[in-house]
Amino acid sequence: MQTAPDDSRPLWRLILRDMMGDVETEMEDRLAGTRGLFWAHGGVAITTLYLPEQQVKLSANGLSESGILIIRAMDGPLHVAQQDKHAEAARAEVLFATAGHPLSIALPQGGRLDCAYLPRHALGSTAQQLSAIVMRPIAHDCLPLQLLITYAGYLLQQQRQSEIQAEMMVRHFYQLLPVLAAELADGSERGGAPGRLASIKARITKQLTNSGFCLADIAKAEGVSPRSIQKLLHGEGTTFSRYLLERRLDAAKEALLLRGASASVTQVALDFGFNDPAYFSRAFRKRYGMRPMDLRRSARTSGNTR
Repeated sequence: MQTAPDDSRPLWRLILRDMMGDVETEMEDRLAGTRGLFWAHGGVAITTLYLPEQQVKLSANGLSESGILIIRAMDGPLHVAQQDKHAEAARAEVLFATAGHPLSIALPQGGRLDCAYLPRHALGSTAQQLSAIVMRPIAHDCLPLQLLITYAGYLLQQQRQSEIQAEMMVRHFYQLLPVLAAELADGSERGGAPGRLASIKARITKQLTNSGFCLADIAKAEGVSPRSIQKLLHGEGTTFSRYLLERRLDAAKEALLLRGASASVTQVALDFGFNDPAYFSRAFRKRYGMRPMDLRRSARTSGNTR
């Protein structure tokens, strides 16, 4: 766990204070031995706390700067109340809440509590998209959510990451948030252009490894014509082919950085839908100004000098 500021209060309280405001509880003595992990960097703070395996109730007064809280209980149900809303999540389900308002958290069986804080200034326009899923339980088998959890777990393992890897994972974390919001959007929300566009981008993100994925596939899935999809993407200054190519190149670049010396450029190309490694190398160099093997070499050098 990262070192907390010098303070006489328990470490768990200091961590949660920076994520949801001052925290009160009637079971201070029971929580005295609470252990956990904490990580904060570049607009995200993440913690895992191992609370006593008995009922735990916490009340927080909220932060002066708003933002989003992501909360999960791993050993039993989770109850959250905020303003006039009450929500209950089953074990391993996730709830989003607002960090700028008071809230109460109850874990009837105690145990592991996972929490992440995303400040409003870092969320930007994504905050509006996430407002639709606040206080709404999200099943643990939701694919974008599983990816978010994977990145959060990686970030908590501080000894395994370099600065460049940490920044990359935080960036991925934020990129997945609108994908998650689109995945959970109601059909009525997807009917408008902004919701439709978010849904299209989410589907593209899920298909980066599928070399056969094409415009006709996404048009069929969305129930619209290929021309309608191209029109929406044109409004953002891109096309289906260009957007898909750029997302695949971004994912391949990050895979090369993460895998380092063990990365096979050909295998990375195939992993992200490029059937022709030579075309992959040309497109990569055009976008990033260097060949994939040069990036791999620089990642290896960076790792050796840490």
